[in-house]
Amino acid sequence: MLLAATCLLFMTGAAAEEGASKPGVLKLPLTTTRQAHSLTVAEAAKAYPVHVRGVVTYFDPYQERAKSATGPRAFFVADSTGGIVVLTKSERLPPIRAGSMVDIRAVTDPGGYAPILVQAQVNLLPGSGRLPQPLPQTIPEMLSGRDDGQWVSVEGIVHAVSLEGKHAVLTLDTGHGTLLASTYEDAPHFLSLVDARVRLQGEAAPLVDAKRRMVGVRILFPGPQSMQIEERGPADSFSLPIQPLNTLLQYLQGGPSEHRIHVRGTVTLAWPGQSVCIADAGVGLCMQTTDRIGLRTGQVVDAVGFLGLEDFRPTLTDATMRLMGDGRAAAPVFIQAENAFSGDYDGELVRVEGVVMGTNRSQGKLTIVLSSQGALFTAILPAGDTQSDQRLASQWAAGSTIAVTGVFAGKVDQRGIQRGLGVSTLESLQILLPSSGDVVVIATPSWWNGLHTLAVLGSVVILTLGILVWVQVLRHQVQRQTEIILRSEQKFRYMAQHDALTGLYVRTVLMERLEAEIQTATQNAGSLAFFMVDVDGFKYLNDSMGHAAGDEVLVALGRRLQESVRDSDTVARMGGDELAVLLPGARQMEEIEAIASRLLQTVATPFAVPGGEASVSISIGIATFPDGGSDSASLMRSADAALYRAKSLGRNGYQVFCGGSAPTIPLKTVTQAA
Repeated sequence: MLLAATCLLFMTGAAAEEGASKPGVLKLPLTTTRQAHSLTVAEAAKAYPVHVRGVVTYFDPYQERAKSATGPRAFFVADSTGGIVVLTKSERLPPIRAGSMVDIRAVTDPGGYAPILVQAQVNLLPGSGRLPQPLPQTIPEMLSGRDDGQWVSVEGIVHAVSLEGKHAVLTLDTGHGTLLASTYEDAPHFLSLVDARVRLQGEAAPLVDAKRRMVGVRILFPGPQSMQIEERGPADSFSLPIQPLNTLLQYLQGGPSEHRIHVRGTVTLAWPGQSVCIADAGVGLCMQTTDRIGLRTGQVVDAVGFLGLEDFRPTLTDATMRLMGDGRAAAPVFIQAENAFSGDYDGELVRVEGVVMGTNRSQGKLTIVLSSQGALFTAILPAGDTQSDQRLASQWAAGSTIAVTGVFAGKVDQRGIQRGLGVSTLESLQILLPSSGDVVVIATPSWWNGLHTLAVLGSVVILTLGILVWVQVLRHQVQRQTEIILRSEQKFRYMAQHDALTGLYVRTVLMERLEAEIQTATQNAGSLAFFMVDVDGFKYLNDSMGHAAGDEVLVALGRRLQESVRDSDTVARMGGDELAVLLPGARQMEEIEAIASRLLQTVATPFAVPGGEASVSISIGIATFPDGGSDSASLMRSADAALYRAKSLGRNGYQVFCGGSAPTIPLKTVTQAA
C-alpha cells in the first residue's frame, strides 16, 4: 500500500492555536491544518472539530482499501499554513486528484504517529488550486521530522525503476543516501529515466512502527507533472567510453562519475539474477544485477552500472549486461592459502587446494569449509540442482583433499584499514564457484578405519589364533589413530566455529543459526531478536593504552555478554570490535529491551587491563523478526541501521528497529541506557 494512515510524522511542539480567544483555550472548530497537526497526541484524541479548505496534494486512487470496498481512503491536503492527512470513507469521497480544491469538515485523531483528520465530509469546490511552494529537502532533513507532511522537493539520480501493479517506484540516489519515490502511474516511460538527474515534488511520507516511532521516509508524488528532469542520461549507456577495470576508484580530478559507467570483460562467474563477475587484463570486478541473461564463463560482455563499494572493493550496482560474443576463458591463477590473504587476487579467477572440513547449505547455496596450511576458507556454489549438489557433496567427505576454481572474494579487516595506515588487509576469504564442475577431488580419506579393521580382525581370527597378539597390537594402533583423527576433527571444528581471540562464535556459525531460527519462527509464527553491538571509543582505547589492553577488553567483554544471556542464545564476533547477539524464541519487546539494558549495565564496570583499568561502553542496534525483516540479510541491515543511529545519538545506548519498510537511512531516535 503506497499510503497508509499510520505513515505520518508528528512535529513536537506547542499547538499553534490561531484564533484562540485566550491563552490555552482553543477556539473551535479549528480552521487550519497547522492547528490540527500541532496538537499533542492527547489533545488530538479528544476529537476536536475541524473545518478547513485547501488543495489536495496527493491522492492514490489505487491504494488498498481497509478490509472492505467501503473502507477508509487517505489523501494529503494543504492550506496556507501547512499540510495534513485526511481519512474518509469511500462513499463520502468525491472524485478528487492532485490540485483539487476541497472543503473538509472532520475531527482530530492521534493517527499512527501524528494527528490526522478522520470521519471527514469532503466537498469538491469549483476550479483547481496551485500546489504549495515545495521546500528543498535532503534525506537527513526529512529524517529530522521538522517538515513532516509538507510538500517538498528532492534531487537525485535515478538508479532503478520498477513497475509494480498500478504504481511505479523509483530508486533515487540523492548524494546523502538512497530514497524510494512512488507514484500511482505505471507509465512505461519512467523506465527511460534511469541515469537521469531529476527533481521531484511530492509529500514527505514517513514510515513508522507500531510504537509511533519514525523508522524511515519516502516520497509520494502525483506523476510526471511533479517531476523536472534536470539532466538526462545518455540515450545508450553502452555507447559511453569503456572504462578499464584497473582504473575504477583510482584518483581522478573531479572525482568519479555519479552516472553509469561502461566496462567490458570476460565472464568468470555468472549467478543469474544475483551477480556477475568479469575480468580484464588480470583485474576482476563483481557486479550486482537483476538481469537473468544466460551467460557462461569465457563469454565477453559489456556492462553499464553505477560505481559503488562493497566490502572496500569496487562494484557496479543496478548493472545491465549486453553479450558481445565468445572470448577466451581466463586461466585461473594457482595460489597457496598462506599467501592468499595478501589481497593481490581479489576479483580474479584462482585455483586453490584444501582439506574438506565440512559442508552446509544456506539460502539455497552449498558452502564447503576448507582448511589449508592452518588457514580456513570457504568455497560457495550457487543455488542449482539440489539433488546433483547433494550427490557431489557426498564425494567431498570430511578429510578429502580437493581443488576449487572460482572467483576470489576477500573480506577486508575493517578495524585494520580504518585504524591502521589506511591500506586494506583481509581477515577472511571466499571462493565463488561457477558450478560443481569446478571442484576436483585430489585425494579421499584413507580406507583404513575402525569398521574395516574389525572385518580384517575377524578374518584373521578365523585363519589362525596364532596371530592374535598381532591383531591386538594392530587394534591398539587403530584406536590410537582414531583418537588422533577425532582430536584433529574437534580442533578444526572449534577453529572453524570460534574466534581466535575471544573464543566467541564466528560470523559463519551465527548466520547458520540465524537462518535456522528464522525458518523455525516462520513455521511456528514465532519471533526472534538480533542485536548488533559495537564498542564505543575502541580506537581511543587502543591508541591510549595499547592493542594488548584492547584485546583484553574484547575478551572480557565477550565473556560478560555470554554470562548475561541464556545458554540457548548466541554471542558472536563479527569482526574487529563488532559483536552480535541472537535471541531465539518469542519474546515481548519489554523483555528484549530489558536484555539490552542489562548488557549495557554489565559493560559499565571497568575492565582490568595491563597497567590499570579501562572503562568502555557499547552501542546496540536491535532488529526483531518479522518486524525488522523476513530474512537474515534484511535483519542485519535493520540492526546495522539501528546501531548507526544509536552511535550517532550519543552512544552508550540501544536502538530498536521495528515495523514498516526498512529505511535506507537509519532513523533519528535512540533509547539511551539508564
